[in-house]
Amino acid sequence: MTDTKIDDMGITASHADQVDDSPTTVRQYGDKGTVSAEDRALGHAVQQQEHNRTWGQTLRKDPKLLFWIGVMLWTLIVRGFENGASGSILSVPTFRRRFGVENGSGVYFISTEWQSAISGAPNATQILGAWIASWGSDRFGYRPALIAAMCINIVSVGIEFGSTSLGMFLAGKMVNFLAIGAILNLCTAYVADVAPLAIRASAIGFCNLSQCIGPFVAAIMINFTSKWDSDLAWQSVIAAQWGFAGVALIGLVFMPEAPSHFVRTGHMAAAQTSLERMYSDPADAKAHLFRIQLTLEEAEQSNSGSYLDCFRGANLRRTLIGVMVFLSEPMSGLGFVGSYGALAYQMLDISDEKSFEIAIGAQVLSISGALIAFLLSDWWGRRPMYILGCTSLCILMICMGIAGSFTSTAAVTAAVAFYTMFNFVYNVGVGSTVYALAGELPTTALRSKSLAISISTSNAFNTMWSFVAPLMFNEDAGNLKAKIGFVFGGIMFIFAILAWLYVPETRKRTYEELDELFINRVPARKFKSYKTVAEQRAAEAFAAREKVGPTV
Repeated sequence: MTDTKIDDMGITASHADQVDDSPTTVRQYGDKGTVSAEDRALGHAVQQQEHNRTWGQTLRKDPKLLFWIGVMLWTLIVRGFENGASGSILSVPTFRRRFGVENGSGVYFISTEWQSAISGAPNATQILGAWIASWGSDRFGYRPALIAAMCINIVSVGIEFGSTSLGMFLAGKMVNFLAIGAILNLCTAYVADVAPLAIRASAIGFCNLSQCIGPFVAAIMINFTSKWDSDLAWQSVIAAQWGFAGVALIGLVFMPEAPSHFVRTGHMAAAQTSLERMYSDPADAKAHLFRIQLTLEEAEQSNSGSYLDCFRGANLRRTLIGVMVFLSEPMSGLGFVGSYGALAYQMLDISDEKSFEIAIGAQVLSISGALIAFLLSDWWGRRPMYILGCTSLCILMICMGIAGSFTSTAAVTAAVAFYTMFNFVYNVGVGSTVYALAGELPTTALRSKSLAISISTSNAFNTMWSFVAPLMFNEDAGNLKAKIGFVFGGIMFIFAILAWLYVPETRKRTYEELDELFINRVPARKFKSYKTVAEQRAAEAFAAREKVGPTV
């Protein structure tokens, strides 16, 4: 056999030499259980069943599974709230008066250096949190790792709340972002792991929507409390995180562990129990156990589970695409927009009161964009949405830069409008699609590690922009103001080209099919039309079970 010949499993000959998949085979792989020919057929059949179900049918079929996905999405609100509050609190008058310096005319401000530190330094601990979470979830499971992260979050909020200096406030925020990095990694990986095929992109994309809800609530609170003449004007916003975190912690205590973790570690009975807590029909739970076994045995043929595996063979391409799409977050200007909040409007000569009102409107646009993406992603596809998102952001940011090149009232108004519209355009295209792609692209055995690499790279560049953007934007530094749009617009032009060349369509593809597509080095533009052997076998197994009796 040559390396390019495809066998009946749709994998290259060199890979097939490692796998015996004859119809009568009864295989034992590691301590993950025996997969008989009948079990294998059932696993393939449930994959076809996933293909056949519509979006609406899936939502009605398994309400328990949707509930546990909802717990993950609620947990991510904590991350969004902290991110949104971080930049907005710097614009609260009592916070500036408490921790800032007076400019000689009675106006208090937080220095550029402290703005950079508060915006940038926590991203470093967020990177560490993502990597620790990846290690913890592999060793102990998603549930204990998430519970530990949430406990750290609750403690760190107390440090921020009781801060008596900017140094103490920064320390609390850095500890908090350690937990938030873990939460983002684990929640995204869990949702990608358990979400049904028909709603997978919508469910993963909801991870982005959840992070839009937090800043929206924070913006409303700050608009109300910023008028208070006491430290509670900013402390109450920080304390609100305890409410979100407390509810999330209760849900995490009772959540079922991801079945794939138990299968990987050989605890088959525990995997079956988790599936029975997710699926209403016990037959479905049994069939999905076989599906997970099939997916993992394919994924683990060439993976030892180490980070180095993310950069070997077909996994290298998957990792690089995941890094690229996540990197488009900070490179689009998200870190700049998210870190500044209402403060950017104030620097564009908008009054304090008006800036808080516009900030609320901006978060409404964020949620609207994420909702549209939620409805479109499983219908239209990831690839076209991502390409359109990059292109739209390129045009929007260049328009903002053009408006910022003039000083008239109309030009300032236009620059504010473009800056505000970023929230909608980003979330309807890039924002939600990034999570779907980064969650679906990795092989099952390496998902949390691949996400840790992607999220860490994104946070590293977010850190860079957190330090660099104030030096470019602020009046006491580069004084680019809205002209900073030229920088981000030019970068997104490059990403639009990269998206067209390298981002594949993952819609309606099971993880076994994606493994085959990457192993066979199918070009990105052909992912949608390529007929995999995995889906052919799934269709045959499903048809065979239809003839002999009720399906799975």
